[in-house]
Amino acid sequence: MLKYLLGIVLSFTFVQGNINPEFLLSKGSNKLFVGYFVAADEKNARKPEDTGLAKLPSYVNIVNIAGMNPSSTYLGDLNLKSCGIDLPYSGKKAKQAIAILKQRNPETKVFISLGSPSEEAWVNLNETSIVRLVQDLGLDGVDIDYEPSVPGCVQHDGDVSCKTDAHYIEIIRRLRAVLPRPYLLTVAAWSIGAYGQGNFQDSLPKGNYTGLSVNMLRQVGEDLDVVHIMSYDAGNTYDPIEAYRAYSSLYKGKITIGVEVPPEAWGGHTYTMSQVNSLAEFVNKQGAAGLMMWSLQKEPSGPVTDDNPDCQLIAQGACLKLGLLNCNDPL
Repeated sequence: MLKYLLGIVLSFTFVQGNINPEFLLSKGSNKLFVGYFVAADEKNARKPEDTGLAKLPSYVNIVNIAGMNPSSTYLGDLNLKSCGIDLPYSGKKAKQAIAILKQRNPETKVFISLGSPSEEAWVNLNETSIVRLVQDLGLDGVDIDYEPSVPGCVQHDGDVSCKTDAHYIEIIRRLRAVLPRPYLLTVAAWSIGAYGQGNFQDSLPKGNYTGLSVNMLRQVGEDLDVVHIMSYDAGNTYDPIEAYRAYSSLYKGKITIGVEVPPEAWGGHTYTMSQVNSLAEFVNKQGAAGLMMWSLQKEPSGPVTDDNPDCQLIAQGACLKLGLLNCNDPL
Protein backbone atom coordinates (compact mmCIF):
# COMPACT_ATOMS: atom_id res chain seq x y z
CA MET A 1 0.00 0.00 0.00
CA LEU A 2 2.83 2.42 0.83
CA LYS A 3 4.47 1.80 -2.55
CA TYR A 4 1.11 2.37 -4.24
CA LEU A 5 0.58 5.71 -2.48
CA LEU A 6 4.12 6.82 -3.26
CA GLY A 7 3.54 5.92 -6.87
CA ILE A 8 0.46 8.12 -6.95
CA VAL A 9 2.37 11.01 -5.43
CA LEU A 10 5.26 10.70 -7.89
CA SER A 11 3.07 10.25 -10.94
CA PHE A 12 1.13 13.45 -10.27
CA THR A 13 4.01 15.66 -9.24
CA PHE A 14 5.79 18.31 -11.29
CA VAL A 15 7.93 21.39 -10.56
CA GLN A 16 8.24 22.04 -6.81
CA GLY A 17 5.87 19.17 -6.04
CA ASN A 18 2.67 20.73 -7.41
CA ILE A 19 0.03 18.61 -9.04
CA ASN A 20 0.05 17.87 -12.75
CA PRO A 21 -1.76 20.83 -14.33
CA GLU A 22 -3.86 18.50 -16.48
CA PHE A 23 -5.95 17.90 -13.37
CA LEU A 24 -6.99 21.52 -13.39
CA LEU A 25 -7.46 22.32 -17.06
CA SER A 26 -10.84 23.11 -18.57
CA LYS A 27 -11.89 22.52 -22.16
CA GLY A 28 -11.53 25.70 -24.18
CA SER A 29 -9.10 27.31 -21.73
CA ASN A 30 -6.36 26.54 -19.27
CA LYS A 31 -7.82 29.00 -16.76
CA LEU A 32 -9.64 28.41 -13.49
CA PHE A 33 -12.75 30.14 -12.27
CA VAL A 34 -13.19 29.33 -8.60
CA GLY A 35 -16.45 29.91 -6.79
CA TYR A 36 -17.18 29.66 -3.07
CA PHE A 37 -20.56 28.01 -2.55
CA VAL A 38 -21.86 29.09 0.86
CA ALA A 39 -23.87 26.23 2.35
CA ALA A 40 -26.02 28.56 4.47
CA ASP A 41 -27.03 30.53 1.34
CA GLU A 42 -28.26 27.49 -0.58
CA LYS A 43 -31.99 27.15 -1.25
CA ASN A 44 -33.89 23.99 -0.52
CA ALA A 45 -35.05 21.77 -3.36
CA ARG A 46 -37.13 18.62 -3.44
CA LYS A 47 -34.84 16.77 -5.83
CA PRO A 48 -31.02 16.75 -5.83
CA GLU A 49 -30.95 17.70 -9.52
CA ASP A 50 -32.88 20.88 -8.68
CA THR A 51 -30.40 22.16 -6.09
CA GLY A 52 -28.28 25.19 -6.83
CA LEU A 53 -25.21 23.03 -6.25
CA ALA A 54 -26.15 20.48 -8.91
CA LYS A 55 -26.98 23.16 -11.47
CA LEU A 56 -23.74 25.15 -11.32
CA PRO A 57 -22.37 25.89 -14.81
CA SER A 58 -19.26 24.26 -16.21
CA TYR A 59 -17.22 27.48 -16.19
CA VAL A 60 -17.15 27.32 -12.37
CA ASN A 61 -14.50 24.63 -12.63
CA ILE A 62 -13.54 24.69 -8.96
CA VAL A 63 -16.36 24.74 -6.39
CA ASN A 64 -15.44 25.31 -2.74
CA ILE A 65 -18.30 24.42 -0.41
CA ALA A 66 -18.08 26.69 2.64
CA GLY A 67 -17.69 25.41 5.06
CA MET A 68 -16.74 22.74 7.55
CA ASN A 69 -15.58 23.30 11.11
CA PRO A 70 -12.04 21.83 11.19
CA SER A 71 -12.60 20.24 14.60
CA SER A 72 -15.88 18.55 13.65
CA THR A 73 -16.58 14.94 14.46
CA TYR A 74 -18.09 13.24 11.43
CA LEU A 75 -19.17 9.64 11.90
CA GLY A 76 -19.73 8.63 8.30
CA ASP A 77 -23.51 9.05 8.51
CA LEU A 78 -23.84 11.98 6.05
CA ASN A 79 -24.96 14.18 8.94
CA LEU A 80 -23.52 17.44 7.66
CA LYS A 81 -25.01 19.54 10.46
CA SER A 82 -22.54 17.92 12.84
CA CYS A 83 -19.75 19.39 10.72
CA GLY A 84 -21.12 22.92 10.66
CA ILE A 85 -22.19 22.58 7.00
CA ASP A 86 -25.51 24.38 7.08
CA LEU A 87 -27.17 23.11 3.90
CA PRO A 88 -31.00 23.19 3.91
CA TYR A 89 -31.19 19.56 2.82
CA SER A 90 -29.77 16.23 3.90
CA GLY A 91 -26.25 14.98 3.44
CA LYS A 92 -27.61 12.23 1.20
CA LYS A 93 -29.13 14.82 -1.11
CA ALA A 94 -25.89 16.83 -1.05
CA LYS A 95 -23.93 13.75 -2.10
CA GLN A 96 -26.37 13.14 -4.95
CA ALA A 97 -26.20 16.80 -6.01
CA ILE A 98 -22.39 16.68 -6.14
CA ALA A 99 -22.51 13.49 -8.21
CA ILE A 100 -24.97 15.11 -10.63
CA LEU A 101 -22.80 18.24 -10.90
CA LYS A 102 -19.69 16.19 -11.66
CA GLN A 103 -21.59 14.03 -14.16
CA ARG A 104 -22.80 17.15 -15.99
CA ASN A 105 -19.38 18.83 -15.77
CA PRO A 106 -16.75 16.06 -15.58
CA GLU A 107 -13.84 18.49 -15.26
CA THR A 108 -15.28 20.37 -12.30
CA LYS A 109 -13.48 19.82 -9.01
CA VAL A 110 -15.45 20.09 -5.76
CA PHE A 111 -13.84 20.83 -2.39
CA ILE A 112 -14.93 21.25 1.17
CA SER A 113 -13.60 24.50 2.58
CA LEU A 114 -12.42 24.39 6.19
CA GLY A 115 -12.85 27.50 8.26
CA SER A 116 -13.56 28.76 11.74
CA PRO A 117 -12.97 31.99 13.67
CA SER A 118 -12.21 29.84 16.71
CA GLU A 119 -8.56 29.14 17.49
CA GLU A 120 -9.68 26.05 19.39
CA ALA A 121 -11.28 24.60 16.26
CA TRP A 122 -7.94 24.66 14.44
CA VAL A 123 -5.99 23.42 17.45
CA ASN A 124 -8.35 20.44 17.54
CA LEU A 125 -8.12 19.76 13.80
CA ASN A 126 -9.87 16.43 13.15
CA GLU A 127 -8.30 15.17 9.95
CA THR A 128 -9.88 11.73 10.32
CA SER A 129 -13.36 13.22 10.09
CA ILE A 130 -12.32 15.50 7.25
CA VAL A 131 -11.02 12.62 5.15
CA ARG A 132 -14.11 10.54 5.88
CA LEU A 133 -16.37 13.37 4.73
CA VAL A 134 -14.33 13.98 1.56
CA GLN A 135 -14.61 10.31 0.67
CA ASP A 136 -18.30 10.00 1.55
CA LEU A 137 -19.32 13.03 -0.51
CA GLY A 138 -17.09 12.12 -3.46
CA LEU A 139 -15.04 15.32 -3.22
CA ASP A 140 -11.74 16.12 -4.90
CA GLY A 141 -10.03 17.69 -1.93
CA VAL A 142 -9.93 20.31 0.81
CA ASP A 143 -9.59 24.09 0.81
CA ILE A 144 -8.08 25.69 3.93
CA ASP A 145 -9.33 29.09 5.05
CA TYR A 146 -7.05 29.78 8.01
CA GLU A 147 -7.71 33.19 9.56
CA PRO A 148 -6.32 33.29 13.12
CA SER A 149 -7.67 36.15 15.20
CA VAL A 150 -4.21 37.05 16.57
CA PRO A 151 -1.54 36.00 14.06
CA GLY A 152 1.24 37.90 15.82
CA CYS A 153 3.12 38.84 12.64
CA VAL A 154 6.25 40.96 13.06
CA GLN A 155 8.59 42.41 10.42
CA HIS A 156 12.33 42.33 11.03
CA ASP A 157 15.43 42.78 8.85
CA GLY A 158 13.48 42.77 5.59
CA ASP A 159 11.54 39.64 6.48
CA VAL A 160 8.51 38.65 8.51
CA SER A 161 7.46 35.96 10.95
CA CYS A 162 4.18 35.18 12.73
CA LYS A 163 3.42 33.42 15.99
CA THR A 164 1.01 31.22 14.03
CA ASP A 165 3.62 30.04 11.49
CA ALA A 166 4.29 26.68 13.10
CA HIS A 167 0.57 25.96 13.51
CA TYR A 168 -0.25 26.92 9.91
CA ILE A 169 2.55 24.68 8.64
CA GLU A 170 1.37 21.82 10.84
CA ILE A 171 -2.18 22.09 9.49
CA ILE A 172 -0.95 21.81 5.89
CA ARG A 173 1.32 18.87 6.68
CA ARG A 174 -1.33 16.95 8.58
CA LEU A 175 -3.94 17.37 5.87
CA ARG A 176 -1.56 16.47 3.06
CA ALA A 177 -0.48 13.36 4.97
CA VAL A 178 -4.05 12.04 5.09
CA LEU A 179 -5.00 13.36 1.63
CA PRO A 180 -2.18 12.22 -0.65
CA ARG A 181 -2.33 13.20 -4.29
CA PRO A 182 -4.38 12.85 -6.47
CA TYR A 183 -6.51 14.52 -3.75
CA LEU A 184 -6.11 18.28 -4.04
CA LEU A 185 -5.18 20.71 -1.28
CA THR A 186 -5.67 24.46 -1.66
CA VAL A 187 -5.58 27.53 0.58
CA ALA A 188 -7.59 30.73 0.70
CA ALA A 189 -4.68 33.09 1.33
CA TRP A 190 -4.98 36.41 3.15
CA SER A 191 -4.90 39.53 0.97
CA ILE A 192 -1.63 40.89 2.43
CA GLY A 193 -0.31 37.50 3.54
CA ALA A 194 2.71 37.57 1.20
CA TYR A 195 3.77 41.12 2.10
CA GLY A 196 6.52 42.03 4.55
CA GLN A 197 9.33 40.18 2.77
CA GLY A 198 11.83 40.80 -0.03
CA ASN A 199 10.72 43.38 -2.57
CA PHE A 200 7.34 43.50 -0.85
CA GLN A 201 8.44 44.38 2.68
CA ASP A 202 6.94 47.87 2.36
CA SER A 203 3.84 46.99 0.32
CA LEU A 204 0.63 48.64 1.44
CA PRO A 205 -1.65 48.34 3.22
CA LYS A 206 0.10 46.95 6.25
CA GLY A 207 -1.80 45.20 9.00
CA ASN A 208 -1.87 42.42 11.56
CA TYR A 209 -1.91 39.81 8.78
CA THR A 210 1.09 41.16 6.86
CA GLY A 211 3.18 38.07 6.14
CA LEU A 212 0.69 35.46 7.42
CA SER A 213 1.39 33.14 4.46
CA VAL A 214 5.12 33.77 3.99
CA ASN A 215 6.73 31.03 6.03
CA MET A 216 3.94 28.56 5.38
CA LEU A 217 4.57 28.85 1.63
CA ARG A 218 8.33 28.64 2.08
CA GLN A 219 8.12 25.43 4.08
CA VAL A 220 5.08 23.55 2.75
CA GLY A 221 4.17 25.28 -0.49
CA GLU A 222 5.02 22.09 -2.37
CA ASP A 223 2.13 20.39 -0.57
CA LEU A 224 -0.41 22.80 -2.09
CA ASP A 225 -2.03 22.58 -5.51
CA VAL A 226 -3.55 26.07 -5.78
CA VAL A 227 -3.36 29.28 -3.77
CA HIS A 228 -6.47 31.48 -3.91
CA ILE A 229 -5.64 35.06 -2.91
CA MET A 230 -8.50 36.71 -1.00
CA SER A 231 -7.88 40.01 -2.79
CA TYR A 232 -10.67 41.89 -1.04
CA ASP A 233 -11.63 43.33 2.35
CA ALA A 234 -8.35 45.22 2.30
CA GLY A 235 -9.37 48.80 1.49
CA ASN A 236 -8.89 51.09 -1.49
CA THR A 237 -5.09 51.27 -1.27
CA TYR A 238 -4.78 47.53 -1.86
CA ASP A 239 -3.51 46.38 -5.26
CA PRO A 240 -4.39 42.75 -6.12
CA ILE A 241 -1.73 42.68 -8.84
CA GLU A 242 0.96 43.62 -6.33
CA ALA A 243 -0.38 40.90 -4.04
CA TYR A 244 -0.22 38.37 -6.88
CA ARG A 245 3.41 39.28 -7.54
CA ALA A 246 4.22 38.97 -3.85
CA TYR A 247 2.65 35.51 -3.69
CA SER A 248 4.39 34.53 -6.94
CA SER A 249 7.74 35.39 -5.35
CA LEU A 250 7.10 32.67 -2.77
CA TYR A 251 5.02 30.08 -4.60
CA LYS A 252 5.58 28.82 -8.16
CA GLY A 253 2.38 26.81 -8.45
CA LYS A 254 -1.09 27.88 -9.51
CA ILE A 255 -2.40 31.15 -8.06
CA THR A 256 -5.87 32.64 -8.52
CA ILE A 257 -6.80 36.25 -7.80
CA GLY A 258 -9.97 36.73 -5.78
CA VAL A 259 -12.80 39.21 -6.22
CA GLU A 260 -15.81 39.74 -3.97
CA VAL A 261 -19.36 40.55 -4.93
CA PRO A 262 -20.01 43.96 -3.31
CA PRO A 263 -20.25 45.18 -0.68
CA GLU A 264 -16.97 44.04 0.81
CA ALA A 265 -16.98 43.32 4.52
CA TRP A 266 -14.32 45.92 5.32
CA GLY A 267 -12.48 48.83 3.75
CA GLY A 268 -15.08 50.32 1.45
CA HIS A 269 -13.72 48.96 -1.84
CA THR A 270 -16.12 47.77 -4.57
CA TYR A 271 -15.10 45.54 -7.44
CA THR A 272 -16.57 46.95 -10.65
CA MET A 273 -16.80 45.02 -13.90
CA SER A 274 -14.04 47.21 -15.28
CA GLN A 275 -11.75 46.04 -12.47
CA VAL A 276 -12.81 42.40 -12.87
CA ASN A 277 -12.10 42.58 -16.60
CA SER A 278 -8.71 44.20 -15.99
CA LEU A 279 -7.77 41.45 -13.55
CA ALA A 280 -8.85 38.78 -16.05
CA GLU A 281 -6.70 40.43 -18.71
CA PHE A 282 -3.77 40.45 -16.28
CA VAL A 283 -4.35 36.75 -15.57
CA ASN A 284 -4.25 35.97 -19.29
CA LYS A 285 -1.17 38.09 -19.94
CA GLN A 286 0.87 36.97 -16.92
CA GLY A 287 -0.07 33.30 -16.97
CA ALA A 288 -1.83 33.32 -13.61
CA ALA A 289 -4.13 30.38 -12.95
CA GLY A 290 -7.42 32.29 -12.99
CA LEU A 291 -9.91 34.18 -10.86
CA MET A 292 -11.75 33.29 -7.66
CA MET A 293 -15.07 34.77 -6.49
CA TRP A 294 -16.67 35.15 -3.10
CA SER A 295 -19.36 34.06 -3.45
CA LEU A 296 -21.54 32.19 -5.93
CA GLN A 297 -24.75 33.29 -4.20
CA LYS A 298 -23.93 36.75 -2.84
CA GLU A 299 -26.02 39.67 -4.09
CA PRO A 300 -25.02 43.35 -3.90
CA SER A 301 -26.89 46.09 -2.10
CA GLY A 302 -28.82 48.24 -4.53
CA PRO A 303 -29.42 47.89 -8.27
CA VAL A 304 -27.14 45.63 -10.30
CA THR A 305 -24.90 47.62 -12.63
CA ASP A 306 -21.38 47.34 -14.02
CA ASP A 307 -20.30 49.47 -11.06
CA ASN A 308 -22.23 47.32 -8.59
CA PRO A 309 -22.14 43.82 -10.10
CA ASP A 310 -23.85 40.73 -8.77
CA CYS A 311 -22.41 37.22 -8.73
CA GLN A 312 -23.89 36.42 -12.16
CA LEU A 313 -22.41 39.48 -13.86
CA ILE A 314 -18.96 38.83 -12.41
CA ALA A 315 -19.04 35.10 -13.18
CA GLN A 316 -20.16 35.48 -16.79
CA GLY A 317 -17.74 38.35 -17.39
CA ALA A 318 -14.86 36.32 -15.99
CA CYS A 319 -15.93 33.33 -18.07
CA LEU A 320 -15.76 35.36 -21.29
CA LYS A 321 -12.47 37.06 -20.49
CA LEU A 322 -10.79 33.81 -19.42
CA GLY A 323 -11.93 32.00 -22.55
CA LEU A 324 -14.07 29.41 -20.78
CA LEU A 325 -17.13 27.80 -22.34
CA ASN A 326 -20.91 28.09 -21.92
CA CYS A 327 -20.65 31.62 -20.49
CA ASN A 328 -24.38 32.29 -20.99
CA ASP A 329 -25.33 29.54 -18.53
CA PRO A 330 -26.73 30.97 -15.29
CA LEU A 331 -25.36 30.28 -11.84
